[in-house]
Amino acid sequence: MAACGAWKYRNVTPSVYQSLQNLGRQYGAAIPGTPSGRFSLKVGGIQVGFSYSWDVRSGTLVLVCESKPVLVSCSLIKNAADKIMSDSGARPY
Repeated sequence: MAACGAWKYRNVTPSVYQSLQNLGRQYGAAIPGTPSGRFSLKVGGIQVGFSYSWDVRSGTLVLVCESKPVLVSCSLIKNAADKIMSDSGARPY
């Protein structure tokens, strides 16, 4: 079961996805080069796990936070995810 609801992003072109992978590496996340998968990242000792599904044709990516510490809110994680996605060129729905 997901720790937070699903978040949708638009304008995820192949070049935006590549940028997202590069930016993810800066945060220690190895985002797979596949249209769907899982990855995790650790920032400041906090481990967060995600799954995603990317529809290349529509340019839509759905991101789900699957695991997080209890004391970390979903809104805090979503704000960070929105920033990373925006910095990569994607836009939240």
